[in-house]
Amino acid sequence: MIGHILKLIWNKKGSNALMIIEIFLSFLVLFFVLAYVLFNLERTTAPMGFETVDRWMVRLDNLGVLDSAEKVTTLKNLEENLLSFEEIEELSFTNNMVPFGGSTWSTGNDDNDFEYHCYIVFVDYKLESTLGLNVIEGRWYNEEDIIAPVKTLVINKAFADKYFPEKSMIDSTIIFQEEDHKIIGIVDAYRYKGEFEEDYPTFLLNNDFGDNHSTVLLKMKPGTPSSFEEKLSVAANRSTNRTGNVIINLEKERKEDSRESWMMFIALLSVCCFLCINVALGLFGVLWYNISKRKSEIGLRQALGAHGIDITKQFILEIMFLTMVGLALGIFFAVQVPLLKLTEYPDKMFYQAIAYASLIILTLVFICALFPSIQASKITPANSLHED
Repeated sequence: MIGHILKLIWNKKGSNALMIIEIFLSFLVLFFVLAYVLFNLERTTAPMGFETVDRWMVRLDNLGVLDSAEKVTTLKNLEENLLSFEEIEELSFTNNMVPFGGSTWSTGNDDNDFEYHCYIVFVDYKLESTLGLNVIEGRWYNEEDIIAPVKTLVINKAFADKYFPEKSMIDSTIIFQEEDHKIIGIVDAYRYKGEFEEDYPTFLLNNDFGDNHSTVLLKMKPGTPSSFEEKLSVAANRSTNRTGNVIINLEKERKEDSRESWMMFIALLSVCCFLCINVALGLFGVLWYNISKRKSEIGLRQALGAHGIDITKQFILEIMFLTMVGLALGIFFAVQVPLLKLTEYPDKMFYQAIAYASLIILTLVFICALFPSIQASKITPANSLHED
């Protein structure tokens, strides 16, 4: 039967070539979309490094214009007033590099006999308990670190893995801003730019109290209602003598920040579904047309003793063989992406995308071929002769 099928396919190589090209192009579209979606979905399952549930944030209104003494006094007054609320369990002052804030401060140098580049996030010793950071090695800052004779530094795991793989960085010294900094701790992650952003090498730098004057991060009592925002706003405005302070719920901000990425995924997957539906309709129509044009061939095979199952298998094998040819071409081009390292995506994402795209195409083609092939097996010699 295989030889007969190959001969039939070769005799109709013109129309079959179009079907192979259609499957080839459909595979490539599915492959690239699935690779992109799989890569970004894996990021959503990776740890962000901090909690967002029951965490709020107060954007302070331009306290940077105050002189140093007045600024410290204002911040201490604000801290005291906020902690007087039973709804607020912890708070931490920081600068503009806050979760989902969109601000970035990066640095890099080659003073350490190697070149590095990383983000800088300004923190205080209360950030760990406020946002629930996960210190996986060493320790977090304490009150004494800000006045310690040797400056201390906490880094994220991405920095350690990239620049010091398979080596403990605790108590190591790194030159930053022309000063020695002793690494005292490593957090698992701090993806403050969003859950779809990569875990980029980051310094979490202990900052002077008066310099962290842009934002207050709050750990709220579980179940605190949104109506508390009004009380919080009044207290913040009274403490800072400003009316432009903004209250932000971190969990809502996380969802809002991710919405655009999710909409992109939905749009891409919708395009793929539309493509698959069109391919399915096209295949179904072509197969139905081919069967109607080949009734005499089917009737002759039936007269020669072929069973219905033989007819069904013939048509299914024909279309599956063409599909395998189209997939083989697609897979050949797809594997060049990881083999040639054309992107920074992990290789496994591309191989997973190849497997999923191939499975989708094969399943789709088999379903489209099954019904027309079963109908073809029901054609009798008498029916084919009658129509001829």
